[in-house]
Amino acid sequence: MPIALSTVHSAPISAAAYKRYFFPQPADGAPVTLADYLGRIQASGARHHFARNEPIFNQDDPADQVYRIISGTVRLCRYMPDGRRYIVDFLLPGDLMGFVESPDLPASAEAVTDVTLVAFPRVCFDRLAQENAEVRTQLLRHLSCNLLTAQQHLFVLGCQKARERVASFLLRLADRMGASCGDRLDLPMSRQDIADHLGLTIETVSRTITGLRGTGALLIPNTHQVVLRDMAALRTLAAEA
Repeated sequence: MPIALSTVHSAPISAAAYKRYFFPQPADGAPVTLADYLGRIQASGARHHFARNEPIFNQDDPADQVYRIISGTVRLCRYMPDGRRYIVDFLLPGDLMGFVESPDLPASAEAVTDVTLVAFPRVCFDRLAQENAEVRTQLLRHLSCNLLTAQQHLFVLGCQKARERVASFLLRLADRMGASCGDRLDLPMSRQDIADHLGLTIETVSRTITGLRGTGALLIPNTHQVVLRDMAALRTLAAEA
């Protein structure tokens, strides 16, 4: 299936523009991560906007684009023929998606909130990776990070009980958002989204979060925020102490 992106496209990105920004720069402030490289050429990409719950691409679509999220939250999903859903991960501003060693995308992407992203042709990255050792290094680091994240999530799903899974989820989200003890942590995703990510029911997720409030680990000002009152207790639950 083709990727349907219902937005106005900017001008195509030239190979010269990619080379100018992707090759290592001697000056201070040169890009040091793959996301940094993409940020430098953001103005040359095709910017797209998606409303809450709007599909971005579908499972088995061609893997011919790389995406960098500018704002909002995205969920990567896989669906069973009977409609059951598993959420592979949630992506946040600055995250990348579309780097897969496959001709087709293994999961669908949907906007959890209003989302703005920039799309870049995958073929440009493949060509530059062949020409530029620094780009190859950054691509390998990105793929390695994704592999480690997947391995950690397998541990969560395979070994942890409900309360441990929710604690692990909150800690990882806090780490990605730069939240520390005493901070408010935004939860842009729904309780059902969290349940489908952790292999639990929505009732179990809601009950577990309420239980964590009862232990003093969390405060719950509203359905889309929690206050991290006792991160040490969450780490003990998640076996990270």
